[in-house]
Order: sequence, then structure tokens, then C-alpha cells
Amino acid sequence: MSVAISVITPTLNAEAFLTACLESVRVQTSQRIEHIIVDGGSTDGTVEMARSAPGVVYLECRGSNQSQAINAGLRIARGHVLAWLNADDEYMPGALDVVEERFEAEPSLDALYGDCDVVDAGRRRLWREVPGPYDFDRLMRRGNYLPQPAVFVHRRVFERTGYLDESFEFGMDYELWLRLRDCRVEYVPHVLAIFRWHPTSKTAMNQLGNWRDLLRAVRRNGGGWTPALALSFTRMLYTLVRQRAGRTLRSIGSHGSG
Repeated sequence: MSVAISVITPTLNAEAFLTACLESVRVQTSQRIEHIIVDGGSTDGTVEMARSAPGVVYLECRGSNQSQAINAGLRIARGHVLAWLNADDEYMPGALDVVEERFEAEPSLDALYGDCDVVDAGRRRLWREVPGPYDFDRLMRRGNYLPQPAVFVHRRVFERTGYLDESFEFGMDYELWLRLRDCRVEYVPHVLAIFRWHPTSKTAMNQLGNWRDLLRAVRRNGGGWTPALALSFTRMLYTLVRQRAGRTLRSIGSHGSG
């Protein structure tokens, strides 16, 4: 049986959430799914969990960054539709059936994405991302609005434009979305994935790094600061200042109470 969809999961010390990620792929109805775990050198129970998971392809890529790990998985993937699902994210039940059906119905489709629920560490829903149709100008003007776990790309896009840019530590997905401007991209109004937002996530821990990558991708495509980007950046800085001030006050209070 040929593989329709290959899912790459980069991991590094991901045991807290990996079981849920693995299960969300395993319970998909389609039998034409390949799940590849690429580990960057975990020292917790991640490797044992990945190796023991039924039907999972395990690949060690010690010392790799996230983009390198994803690329390593993409290069050995057998599916004609490719995606990556981070270890703390999940697919919704039946999501990959929707993806497989749409790509089979539309052979010229280059990429597809849908809605995505954002949840906290305890899986309580915080909000739902409803991105709407693909719009290159909107991506350039306002930044990334495509929910990465809910995006699926045909293999020919990577063959034509190259794999992820491994110099990007955070914005590798956004840089790829900008390459889709001349591709046939479809938005489906279905919740396909779950993105987990928690204090120890890579995104939450380095928002400045995310912004550096975003601006580099924008400038690579001939853009620059826009009012919308400036406003979002200012809000991010304000949030960081409030968080750091709160931590400082808590630290002072704990020392004072001693």
C-alpha cells in the first residue's frame, strides 16, 4: 500500500507531550500514513517512547536544530503529501482523512491548510485559529497567520523550491509559506490540528527570536516594517516587560518573606 501522507515529528526531551502526539496520528482512520520521529539527542524518555510506538519510523539526528531535523525526515519520507507535527501538538480525529481526500480529488493542489485549536498545557482550549484563504500580501503585511500544525504541502513544492531553510531557528514555517505565493493553495474550514501553547514551548520562550526570523523572511521577499507588524511587535514587547516585571516582583516578595 502506497503512503499518502508522511508526518515528521522533530523531538528533543519531549516525553511530557509525545504520547498524545503519537496517539493523535495513530488513531487516524487512513491506513496510508507514515509517522517519522526525528530526535535531536533527547536525554529523557523520548527515545524509548518513540522506538516502542507501533508503526513509527525512528531517526536519530543528534545535535540538529529543528529545521535540520524536519528536513532529515522530509528527505526519507515516502508520502506525496508532507507535513510536520511538533511533539507537543496533535491532529484532530479524522483530520488526515480530510487532507488525503482533498489532495486525491485535486491532483494539482500544492498545499492545503485548515483551522487549529490553541490549547494550554492541560489541553484546555484558549482560542481557535481560523486563518481563511491564502494571501501573500497579508502574510507580508501582518506576519504569519497560517497555523503550522494544520498545513500540508505536496512533495513537488519541496522538489521545486527546496526544503526548509536550516538557518531559521523559529520562522522556517513562515519562510516556507511565503514561497507558496505562486502555488495552488486551498483553505478548508475544518479544525485539523491542536497547537499547545505553554510556558516552556519554543515559541513562548524566545519571542524575540521569532521576530528576528519573521523580519528576515519579510525582507528576503522585498518587504519591511508595516503598521500592523510594528503594532504586533510593540504588543509583544509590552507583554515581555510585564512578564519580567512580574517575575522580579515575585522574586523580591519571596526573598522579603524569608
